[in-house]
Amino acid sequence: MLSVAKVQKRNSWRYYVRGVAFGDGRRPVGQALKDAQEMAGLPPGVWMGRGLAALGLTAGQELTERQMELVFGQGRHPDADRIERELLDDGADPETARLATVLGQPIEEIERRKATPLLALDFTFRPQASLVVLWALGDDHTRRVIERAHERAIATVLRWLEDEVAQTRWSSGRRRAKAPALVASRWRHFDNRDGFPLLHDHLLILNRAQRPDGTWAALDTRRLYQHIVASGTLYTLAMTTEVCEELGLATVPREVTPGLRPVMEVAGVDQDLIDWSSTRR
Repeated sequence: MLSVAKVQKRNSWRYYVRGVAFGDGRRPVGQALKDAQEMAGLPPGVWMGRGLAALGLTAGQELTERQMELVFGQGRHPDADRIERELLDDGADPETARLATVLGQPIEEIERRKATPLLALDFTFRPQASLVVLWALGDDHTRRVIERAHERAIATVLRWLEDEVAQTRWSSGRRRAKAPALVASRWRHFDNRDGFPLLHDHLLILNRAQRPDGTWAALDTRRLYQHIVASGTLYTLAMTTEVCEELGLATVPREVTPGLRPVMEVAGVDQDLIDWSSTRR
């Protein structure tokens, strides 16, 4: 299942390193990000996407707090500090040195037009309720299979978005080009804000991608929104198929809302457990 949220305000990155990156709790002030994640029992955030090569990053590499601030907070290169320092040492003026690290249109220019910059989209992936129950109550092998399938399904959706969906736009949206190389970061959670077991990952997709000429431009986010349902369906299908094949399970349809398409759940999981798992409030 998939939900999407906007990362808009310039300080939103702080929410992700203080809250999302630390689980759904709040990270103590002054505590290093890595130490906070270890205390919460969470793995570090990792980079994903084909666009990483243009930034000197590799898939699976851990994020630092400063990289989060630069990329998802300022729309700049993750190594902007070094680049800016080298340009200043070579005699460039401060404004030129800083602009050289900006990916696409500077946030300041967007704000001067009284517009709100869209820095990223937060794609949150979670399994359907019966798989959450199996993951929460299963043995170590079952949990490993489900988590591995969960990760692979997210990677499958990101590749599909890069291959078939993502486009950049410029000239006030009049021009577009394919964007087969996105930049994203993934953050793992094991429970919800109420402390109930809930395997889910936040995938922050940067609202910038390279055009064919090597410059950076904003994504056509409307096109991404148009494919949210398809993305969620692909994730669910890929994950459920792998889990059922690995564990020898089957699925059955479960009606959630009368008149709408049923949800495919793992056969044999008690309805009371499904109701418990799928209730947030």
